Amino acid sequence: MKKKIVGMLITAFFISSLAHAQRDNRVIPSPWAFSWGAGLGTMVPSGDLGDYFKTGFAADTELNIYYQKVFLMINGGFSSNALAKDIPVVMVDDGREATWPSGSNALHAFIGANIGVNILEADNISFYPFAGIGYGFIEPNLKTANSDPVLSVLKINSLVWNAGFGVDYNIPDKNYAPGKINRILKVGLRYQFQKPDYEKEVAGFDGATHWMTLRFVIGSTMPGRVTDN
Repeated sequence: MKKKIVGMLITAFFISSLAHAQRDNRVIPSPWAFSWGAGLGTMVPSGDLGDYFKTGFAADTELNIYYQKVFLMINGGFSSNALAKDIPVVMVDDGREATWPSGSNALHAFIGANIGVNILEADNISFYPFAGIGYGFIEPNLKTANSDPVLSVLKINSLVWNAGFGVDYNIPDKNYAPGKINRILKVGLRYQFQKPDYEKEVAGFDGATHWMTLRFVIGSTMPGRVTDN
């Protein structure tokens, strides 16, 4: 009889402990996530740059690290823009001259680092501003560079300031579980303003560039942690 009572008490203890653990343990989603994205669209130069270069095709890519609503974005991109008129070129070091011909293409490229924040998240829609700093350059495309030895070494460099905003639609993960790694899948639109300082190297090259892209983003969250209440 005593053994039965002891057995019943032990069983009751384990059942109570299991129920308590199931009731009190919960999973806290991780604040960390990572993603990679790519965009296609257009780049529109303005100011003096708009006088020399036409609107062109643009593409870019990015890596993002998220902590809650804040994210670090490392991005880079390029655009191909035709010249609206001839640009006379004189090399500073040796005085050689050439003409960058109207109708030929120029490559505009950049790489930058930005900080952003998701300030609005509702119904799988998110809105985020961002700002940062980077490096940009303009040079003739390969065909034009190969046509003239002066143009082959021409590259206009500058520090650039970035600022912009975007809107994403997050495609829900049907298998979402806060304690596991979950996928991120988004499509969105982004506008990015860049202010270079090409005027410092080339007189009459003041202005800005405006990048507008349709974006596709994939990534994953980090697994959450189990905690006791």
